Amino acid sequence: MAPLLDSLGQKLAEKWIPALAAPGLAFIAAVTTGAVLGHGDALDRSVLFERVGRWATEAARWPAVGQLAVAGAVIVASVAAGTFVRTCAEGAERLWAGDWPSIARPLADRLTARRLGKWELTQSKIDELRDATPARQRGEHVRKELDKLAARRDGIALATPSRPTFTGDLMAATETRLRHQYGIDLASCWTRLWLVLPDDVRTELRTSRGRFDAAVAGCVWAGCYAVLGCFWWPAAVVALVVGVVAWRRGRRVGSVHAELVESTVDVYLKRLVDELGLETPGSPPDLRVGTAVNRIARKAS
Repeated sequence: MAPLLDSLGQKLAEKWIPALAAPGLAFIAAVTTGAVLGHGDALDRSVLFERVGRWATEAARWPAVGQLAVAGAVIVASVAAGTFVRTCAEGAERLWAGDWPSIARPLADRLTARRLGKWELTQSKIDELRDATPARQRGEHVRKELDKLAARRDGIALATPSRPTFTGDLMAATETRLRHQYGIDLASCWTRLWLVLPDDVRTELRTSRGRFDAAVAGCVWAGCYAVLGCFWWPAAVVALVVGVVAWRRGRRVGSVHAELVESTVDVYLKRLVDELGLETPGSPPDLRVGTAVNRIARKAS
């Protein structure tokens, strides 16, 4: 039992404290600064240094127990703030994925229709340009224009939009592409596939997912700083910067994670098929194999 507790304590120090306490400590520091300065003296460092110096002088006279209690309270508050953000990030992730609650469904439908209209308009331009110029007759200008239109279309969605958000369509596109290629239901088959993956692949998938989770948490932190900005305006600037960085990073790492998931299925689906004892009529597995894997995963006859 002692080695297990030592291991858990080490994991706590290595992962939980940096992940929760570090950004939470920064936010607690911002809250304290905002409480001292407010809007009137928002950037007056002399006021802040004078107040903090007085606090430090007073704290130096306290007994060691009191100083430790204050330090512990700061750490607990930091971890609590980080835990709160991580909890809220679970709901924020659903918003990113386009899984909006029923109360927001009308807005989600309008956003989906808007994204679909933009995607179809761009796709129609691509089709018109392709039809007007056969592939063997396309010059450099036509190819560049097609690449430009394709990048604009993919910036909206990699497949026909069905969600109100880019990330939601990104996940849906991955499932759609795999279903069309192999006939598998990714949601049903992923757990089985996970069991046959090598450890290094699992680690890479966890790392990639961790980057996406961090980006989502960054947006929640931006919301916290935005609320603080109502009382100390520099926090609103921080909220804007953190929000933009987290949003752009989330789109980037979300794309990488979706591609990694798709690549994992491409490379290791054959291993799953072999482990399940299914006959493979061809290589790579075709739609019939995907249907058989789905039947096993869903326990359907």
